Amino acid sequence: MLGTKQFLMIEEICAEGAYLDGKELGDVFLPLDEKPEYLEEGDNVEVFIYSDNQGHACATTKDPIAQVDEFALLRVKQINKVGAFMDLGIAKDVLAPYNEQKPKMREGYSYLVKLYLDNASKRLCASSNLNKFVNKTPAQYDKFQEVDLIVAAKTDLGYKVVINETHFGMVFFDTVFKRMYIGQRMKGFIKQVREGDKIDVLLEKPGIEKISGLGEQILAKLEENNGFLPLGDKSDPQLIKQAFSTSKANFKKAIGGLFKQGKIDIEANSISLRK
Repeated sequence: MLGTKQFLMIEEICAEGAYLDGKELGDVFLPLDEKPEYLEEGDNVEVFIYSDNQGHACATTKDPIAQVDEFALLRVKQINKVGAFMDLGIAKDVLAPYNEQKPKMREGYSYLVKLYLDNASKRLCASSNLNKFVNKTPAQYDKFQEVDLIVAAKTDLGYKVVINETHFGMVFFDTVFKRMYIGQRMKGFIKQVREGDKIDVLLEKPGIEKISGLGEQILAKLEENNGFLPLGDKSDPQLIKQAFSTSKANFKKAIGGLFKQGKIDIEANSISLRK
């Protein structure tokens, strides 16, 4: 299938490169500078398959940034009359047609796109019109279910994210305690699914499990710093956020738990391992 990585058999080696058995695609050409020297006719080679400017199937042994049906943050290298050409990490750039650009793309900027096969040209293309690909099925998630997130956009309320590459969700600013940027991938947790399949997402593991995991992080950081950290009950929330990507409330719960376990001592602006 075009736009994917797969193993193909070398049918013939010539001066220009090698021809691979692309099955339903026919012969797939692998340029000489892409063919590992040790491979011979009959061997299998892992390649990424794409179309050249004439529509012929070609192959590369380089790893693309993304494959068909995947989301990726790609940079626009050039814009011409047909659309924007984006860097896919291989010799062949991928086209984002004008009617697939939302917003309209600018040269040198990066955009979150989804790769797809164009029905008319049968070529791999990119689309930043993500509404075409998400929220197509009912949102069925359990409360506090762990999910995969891709940051799609920054809004007035928070960060719009793609959940499990299937639905849009929102991470509100007052729950963000780490740096976020477009295209970033991370884990998250479903807070709630509201009317109209609007999904609120948290970045921190809710409940006692989150506090327990944070406590382990604090102990590890104390061990790295000779048993002392200049953070305590009265410390600036921003300093706590920078150190542990969490809220001051969660930090206080975690160090309170460690104190009750007899593992640390707490001062107004510091904590230390108990000897």
